[in-house]
Amino acid sequence: MVWQLDFGNRCTMKSVQLSFLLLAALFSSSHQLSKPEDPTYTAAVVEHIEAVGNSPRTRTIWASESFQKIIREVGDVDIIVFPEHILNSQATATFVPHENQSITPCYQTDYELFLIELSCAARANGIYVVINVVEKELCAHGAGSDTFNPCPPTGVRYFNTNVVFDRRGRIISRYRKSHLWRHEYDSTSVLRTPDISIFSTDFGVTFGHFICFDMMFYDPAVKLLREHNITDIVYPTYWFSELPFLGAVQLQEGWAFGNDVNVLAADASKPAGRTSGSGIYAGRGGRLVAEIFEQPTTKVLIADVPKRQHGQLSPTFTPLFTPQWKTQRLTGLATYRDNNVDVFESELLAEDFLSFERQLCHGSFCCSFAIERKANSPAENEVTSSEAKSYRYRIGVYWGNQTTVIGVDRTEQATCALFACTDVRTASCGYIFPENEEVINTHHFTKLSISGNFPAAPRGRRLIMPSTLNALFLPVSVSDYEWSESPEAANNVDKPILVDLKLAKSQNDLLTFAIWANYYTEIPSTHNLDHMQPIHVTSPTTSTTSASSAISALWVLWVLSCLCIIVL
Repeated sequence: MVWQLDFGNRCTMKSVQLSFLLLAALFSSSHQLSKPEDPTYTAAVVEHIEAVGNSPRTRTIWASESFQKIIREVGDVDIIVFPEHILNSQATATFVPHENQSITPCYQTDYELFLIELSCAARANGIYVVINVVEKELCAHGAGSDTFNPCPPTGVRYFNTNVVFDRRGRIISRYRKSHLWRHEYDSTSVLRTPDISIFSTDFGVTFGHFICFDMMFYDPAVKLLREHNITDIVYPTYWFSELPFLGAVQLQEGWAFGNDVNVLAADASKPAGRTSGSGIYAGRGGRLVAEIFEQPTTKVLIADVPKRQHGQLSPTFTPLFTPQWKTQRLTGLATYRDNNVDVFESELLAEDFLSFERQLCHGSFCCSFAIERKANSPAENEVTSSEAKSYRYRIGVYWGNQTTVIGVDRTEQATCALFACTDVRTASCGYIFPENEEVINTHHFTKLSISGNFPAAPRGRRLIMPSTLNALFLPVSVSDYEWSESPEAANNVDKPILVDLKLAKSQNDLLTFAIWANYYTEIPSTHNLDHMQPIHVTSPTTSTTSASSAISALWVLWVLSCLCIIVL
């Protein structure tokens, strides 16, 4: 079962996704708590608006009360995940005990009130609860953790931290964010050795967890999967969508698919600030439920998630394809543009093309494209302005490390892609037409095949995933495309992998259709921070010493030349 609770409209059932696995769970136990032997568990993720209030304290109180209300009203779920950056700030930061201390804040009350209240809410409702907080730690006189940045003059440092409560309200896991986002580095600490945070549950699933931007890095995100065999990930985030490859749901589903793991992703909701998009994903079975919003929205998404030891979930089939002259578009979410596309080897496709085949290379890395389209026509009585716009398309190829993730950290990536542009210029790619523009689909895609031989990963670090997007900012359903790897990428990181991605069903309004690979560069990013700069010895003393050495050498040469003259 897939449920969606809208806290503006109370509890409503939005949709039911069919699969033999989920139907069996439905008939055997109508939304009861999962047992270890059950084939599924019930998970909830919360998309949540920013807190309301005229001071940090009132905003934290408001957010805590909202979280508690959601926990009370969510019903029979096993685990619920809340987003990043909503609950508190440094002004209301809390100490967070390590899980080894076996602390239950509900009655061990040496913490901020909201942590106590949410511990009690988890216990009262018998739910595993995952929250994200601003944590504080004392660090004066060498106390506290080993971090990159020195202890501030106040003697208190701060972390961006996940906290996990079990059904009794006990803290059973803590994770401190390893890869911060721009301004976070100004006041938030980072451990020199990233946390590997794992927790087990009474329903037989062991989770790993990390936060937002961590998803773009090997350690700890991929290390949890490769070195600790984690199959289920908890993911609070405050993601800033970037086109054409890194929209929130687009990335979440692609990462879950590429790694073939379950992901519970809870995002904040501030569409004007580029933030929205939450979902629950079943690896290569695709999304169980996901939404992205144009207006700030608080909503709970619920799904029965297959336990991986019981096998993979089959993708849910989508309705029959119908060519459409106009389709619904999502335009209220602001986005970043991926400036990396400017250095791709790319080619503009003709405005009215019906068939196209090409091999395009960036250096030695080549991708093959085979594309076919058919013309659309407006429905009877459908009026179209003479100023109506249609997207242009480019194919693009890239392999290298002169790229970034949203302009924050360096990346090493390989990409074979088709992406939409608003005009003929590469500079227009990664943008969409605004709401006030009328947009039509002059053609629909009937065939779209992309393949590439992705290089080996000599450091053993590589993730190859589909990156697809339609006009609603949702990925193409996994039942609507075919994906193949030869050999299997996950078990052959030291070998080149031939990857094929092709449409299995026609599509009207594609924004992106790509194979996107992250090679997890080891090139460091110092973020203009003094304490992260490499040490170069360039002091005046060094310069003087070098000058003295040069003078001494010249003096020795002069003496030797004099001796030669005397001998002669």
